[in-house]
Amino acid sequence: MFSHQTRIITASVLSTFALTCSSALRGERALSNQTAPAPQSVAMPAPQPQREAQGAPAQDARLPLPVLPLIVHYEYVPHYFVQWLNDHPQYTRIEAAVIDSEPPVFNLTLTEKGSGRRVEYCNSEARLKAMAQAGHDARLTKIDYRATNNFGQSPAHEFSFRDERGQAVRWRFTLAAPVSERGAGLTRQEGGTGMMLIYRELGTAAGEGTAVQIGAKVSEAEPWTEISAPPYFVAYRGAYSDGIGVGALLPGQESWRLTAPPKELNEGAQWTFVDDRGRTRQLRITAIRGDELTIRETGESLSLHARKTATGFALRSITLSSRSKTMRVGFTPELDLAAASAAPVIFQIDQNGHNKIAHGGVAVEKRGNVSSLRWMFKAPDWAKSRVLNSTVTISDNGYKVEMR
Repeated sequence: MFSHQTRIITASVLSTFALTCSSALRGERALSNQTAPAPQSVAMPAPQPQREAQGAPAQDARLPLPVLPLIVHYEYVPHYFVQWLNDHPQYTRIEAAVIDSEPPVFNLTLTEKGSGRRVEYCNSEARLKAMAQAGHDARLTKIDYRATNNFGQSPAHEFSFRDERGQAVRWRFTLAAPVSERGAGLTRQEGGTGMMLIYRELGTAAGEGTAVQIGAKVSEAEPWTEISAPPYFVAYRGAYSDGIGVGALLPGQESWRLTAPPKELNEGAQWTFVDDRGRTRQLRITAIRGDELTIRETGESLSLHARKTATGFALRSITLSSRSKTMRVGFTPELDLAAASAAPVIFQIDQNGHNKIAHGGVAVEKRGNVSSLRWMFKAPDWAKSRVLNSTVTISDNGYKVEMR
């Protein structure tokens, strides 16, 4: 009976923690993704011949320029809750992401009906700053939380705060059954743009008594008959994940300007970029072995393994980490933007020891200073119809990446 839970969550990309915004459910209405923060993937063609550019130093023509050919993000969240609100006049969904820190970090999200606008409420100033920088609609809010596990009753989690209109929000979430691996697996993406790879470590559905009160309106979770197997397992339209990894290949556009290039390619060499939102990215060479290099983003979770070529860098893998969990994107052969090839490069995506949760091929076409990449998936089956396109435009002192 509990095997039905392999379909229970089509979780949203956690907008604060995964910093992307979409949730889709089989049989439920798909919602569009929201803008995500700084991308994490890097591939590196050699720069075009340089000329002096006002306001930025000219890149040494002998050195390759690190370029982001793809907007990709990964985040791991220890606890995630969602309830769908079909009967509420204002909202369609409420979500909570919880991090077990000291003090705990809570992020509650309300999605508006019709517009799909997502408003986030967080109790962490550091998180709020990151969300604001990424362009999210977020509020610093006092959030009360308590958990109960009384004998003879289902465990319950209770959240309370006020929304932007001053309405009191009180949410009680119960579990239909203990979390298990039967609720684990890769979540099918039913709609939206981009590509979401959301892997549930353990999970279960919402149980009886799950309800949210917003102002005077009470919305009880509706029975989820499609996955229920009464009397042993009775599910309601909501879900809980005990550990959820969110990988996302995101649509959007970003422009980065090089402000400080390295003088030579040695260990410790660093490129500093600033984007059009004022964010700074520093990429540093942390290890060199022959023609192979490891490059890390300073203070961030990105690690690259690349090979130095005559025309630039050929990317072998990208590893993203979050709270000791990882997502790795590997390329066979290496992905080289400076050397277009008619044969697609094979890519493979792994999460947290779950190998090859997605794979496919990426073809590269180069015209002058523009590289066009076409990402095609062979697995999972539901991703075969999704084709992503990214375009990288190189200038004298920076680049622009667009993904659709």
